[in-house]
Amino acid sequence: MLNNKKIRFLVLTWLFASFSLIFSANAMQVERMFPEGIKRGKLSTTALAELVIDGKLRQSAIGIRIYSEDNLTVTPASVDVNNVVIYYLENEFGEIQKIWILTAEEASKPIPKRP
Repeated sequence: MLNNKKIRFLVLTWLFASFSLIFSANAMQVERMFPEGIKRGKLSTTALAELVIDGKLRQSAIGIRIYSEDNLTVTPASVDVNNVVIYYLENEFGEIQKIWILTAEEASKPIPKRP
């Protein structure tokens, strides 16, 4: 037989599970925002973790940030890709400062324009 404590526990568990599903579904629908001045290219990496964008070896900035498809930061040494569509941002010296590895959905869209 269910007593008051068991009913309260079941209701709270159900509420927690429901809210978890709602918030995780909302988190998956968040669209990434990209800054002005981004460029689009295809990224490949070499065995020495060098960046090749559109067939050209590019110099990376000291504090380079690389964002995966899940928008998590990854180290340049852990990126092992071949012809992946990316957005990238250069600094004033022409070095690659930030890279966003695009999802298939993002890659199918044009570069976002700012008003």
